[in-house]
Amino acid sequence: MNTPAQQTETSAIPVLWCNADAVTSSVMEAVSFVTPVLENFFIRTVAEGVRAQHDAELARRCQEFIHEESNHSVVHKRFNALLLNRLGKQPPGLSMVAALLDGARRRLSISKRLALAAALEHFAAVISKLYISHEPSLEFESAFAKELFDMHAREELAHRCVVFDLWRAQDNGGRFARIAAIAVALFAGALYVSIAVPWILHRKTGKRYFRTGAGLAGFVAKNLKDTLTRTPVAELFSFVRRDFHPVSLIDDSALNRL
Repeated sequence: MNTPAQQTETSAIPVLWCNADAVTSSVMEAVSFVTPVLENFFIRTVAEGVRAQHDAELARRCQEFIHEESNHSVVHKRFNALLLNRLGKQPPGLSMVAALLDGARRRLSISKRLALAAALEHFAAVISKLYISHEPSLEFESAFAKELFDMHAREELAHRCVVFDLWRAQDNGGRFARIAAIAVALFAGALYVSIAVPWILHRKTGKRYFRTGAGLAGFVAKNLKDTLTRTPVAELFSFVRRDFHPVSLIDDSALNRL
C-alpha cells in the first residue's frame, strides 16, 4: 500500500471532515480506530495458519496479505494519532474488541480463528464495496483521510479471498462454523459501533448530551430510507451459503477500473 498523502498531511483533522457532518465523521473515525486492532488479529492468524500451508501460490498471497495489512495498520495509527489530538483518548468499546480477539487467539483452534478472520474480512469487504459505491458523493476536508480510506477500501476488496482460501485449505467450512463466525462478527461490530460512535460524537459536540442525541436522531431520520434500501444484508449473510466464495462479491475487472 502506498502511504496516503504523507507530504500533504496536516497536524490536525477538521471536526467535520467528512460531508461536513458530525455523525458521518464519527462513524469513519470509529472505523479507523478499530482497524489496527482487527488487522493485528488478521496478521497473527494468517501468519500462524500459513505455516502448515504447502501451496506455494497461496503462501505467497498470504505473505502479500500480511504486508498490506501491516501497512494499513501503520497508516491508520498515524491518522488515529491526529484524531487523538482532539478526542484525548481512544473510544470505549475498542478495548472490548481487543479483549474478544485476544480471547479468540488464546482459546480457539487455528481453524476456528481462520473462520472468524474470514468472516471479519468478508464483513470488511462488503463495507468496502459499499464505501466505494458512496465515494463519489462523499466530500472530504482532509486529503489524507480521503486517500487513506480510498486505498484501504480498494485493497480490502483486492485481497478479499486470501483468508477464506487459507481457511478452506485447512477446513471444509461447515455451515455451522460459517453461521457462528458471521454472527460473532456482526454482533461484535454492531456493539462496537453503538458504543464508539455516540462517544466520538459526544466529544465533537462539546460533551453536550442534547446535541449528541439530536445529531444521532437527525442522522437516522435523514438516512433511514437509504439504510433500509441499500444496506447489503444479503451480501453480508451470503457468507453462510455452502457455495459462497468471496470472489463473487465484485468483478475484479470492474475493481481494476475503479
